[in-house]
Amino acid sequence: MPDALPTKHTLPRHTPERSCVACRRKRPQGELLRVVRAEGVWALQSGHRSSGRGAYVCSDSPNCWQDKKLRRAFGAQAVQVAAQLAERQHAPSLDPL
Repeated sequence: MPDALPTKHTLPRHTPERSCVACRRKRPQGELLRVVRAEGVWALQSGHRSSGRGAYVCSDSPNCWQDKKLRRAFGAQAVQVAAQLAERQHAPSLDPL
């Protein structure tokens, strides 16, 4: 008897990948932070999914948070985005992990 055909339950689940705008490395979407442009201003995405133009930055790499590396994606607002990322790093985590 030939091998059974793969079913919905035996196939590996698809994991969306995105690229960091600073280092250009592809990673699973869950490992990146999303920055959203709303009303002309870039801001870190809050807990719920925001619509609009978005970009991703590595969540665990402070090297990617430097305004010089962010300038390509965020232009003159790179300094503000870098400050938001640094502030997030120093803020107490709300995750119970």
